[in-house]
Amino acid sequence: MAESRRREVVDRIRELLARQRTRTEVDELGEHEPVAVLGIDSVTLITIAAELNQRWDLTVPDDAVLDPAASLASLADAAVAPAGRDDGRLDVVGMGAVGPAGRGVPALWAGLLSERAYRLPMPYEPARGHRLGAVPGASPADVVAPDRLLELVLVAAQECLSGRHPDRRSGVTLVVGTTDTGGNALGHALRAQGDDAAALAGWIADRAAEQLGLGAAATVGSASASGAVALGYARDLLLADEAEEVLVVGADTVSRSAFHGLAALRTLGVDGCRPFHANRRGIALSEAAAACLLRRPTPEAGDTVLGRLAGYGASSWTTHMAAPESAGIELALRRALAAAALTPSDVSFVNAHGPGTKLGDVAEMRALADVFGDRVRTLPINSVKGLLWHCQGAAGIIESLACLLSLRHGTLTATTGAEPLDPEWEGYDIVTEQREVADARSAISVSCGLGGVNTALVWERA
Repeated sequence: MAESRRREVVDRIRELLARQRTRTEVDELGEHEPVAVLGIDSVTLITIAAELNQRWDLTVPDDAVLDPAASLASLADAAVAPAGRDDGRLDVVGMGAVGPAGRGVPALWAGLLSERAYRLPMPYEPARGHRLGAVPGASPADVVAPDRLLELVLVAAQECLSGRHPDRRSGVTLVVGTTDTGGNALGHALRAQGDDAAALAGWIADRAAEQLGLGAAATVGSASASGAVALGYARDLLLADEAEEVLVVGADTVSRSAFHGLAALRTLGVDGCRPFHANRRGIALSEAAAACLLRRPTPEAGDTVLGRLAGYGASSWTTHMAAPESAGIELALRRALAAAALTPSDVSFVNAHGPGTKLGDVAEMRALADVFGDRVRTLPINSVKGLLWHCQGAAGIIESLACLLSLRHGTLTATTGAEPLDPEWEGYDIVTEQREVADARSAISVSCGLGGVNTALVWERA
């Protein structure tokens, strides 16, 4: 790297470090001194590396970032400037949804505003008193039907693609995020002792793509964060020019394996999801599917832009397979903000993962406090899980649609079932009543999953 270019990179790293420490401390740091002498850890350096990439198209390899002796000089020398690209923002040009609030995006928005959703008794071990969130009008037989997962995927996808000429569909890549390991279809196949390959979740995207007339297809499984991870994967495909448009669908049924698996982990509660409630006792499950059609900005295409995906961050940080950790959520948040080249002060509100579990809500709120500092007490925070319950693989996308709809309509929906709030968050701005947010420009949606999968998505108003 030419000396002038190297000097420029060093100056940019100093600029970003100055957000973490005083300008004097940063200016006095020698180029070859480890940045650790300032108390800068690897998590902060990862965030700085992400912002270098987003703002100035500079890539710093992980081994340089994670080196305990990392210095201004070593980071600058390792920086690589790839071919130029845009700012990484993607247009949302289609949405689709089906779930406990109804069929279609208008029904989703109406349900969030009215706080109405459809429930059924859980078909598994009914004596335990659990309920599930279901598509309005669905019968107990419907929700356990073998091809229920495919049906939900197709309903959401078809709404998302409505108005798109069939000739344009062949260039659309489908990515499905789901926790389903075969779910109802696999259960039926096993009981019949058959060999139904279509029962496997890995085939769901292929089957859906074939029926929809789409191009390539992939299935992503990352526990309850599957939908959000699928959005991140779609973003990677588009920014790498490996797809023209990507249809992302998050979907799940309430299968026997999901119910018994989560019951064994003591994650389920008979009261439904009650985010931030003083006596929250666990999650309740819902069937749902949500879809989002993404593409790189193409002004001449003529489609209505419904919003923008500005940034994505993820981490796989855990010391316990079931208990969430704030450090992992914090890292995902910082990466997402860095990818969007935004600061915490730029965020208008947060749509929290908010599962309503004792440990989950605490870990997430602690992460938000670490990222937003004192502003966390005035930052509007809501969770739609209080109404929709836990939509599993669909959660990351259906909650992202809630963010986009709130930004478009200038209205923040209530966190159903949150009151009375846990005294630990007294004085925080947890939204328990619908409110106007006409000036909202950007929002963060958080999604987490078992095994330490943490994600954050930054959405912007079009």
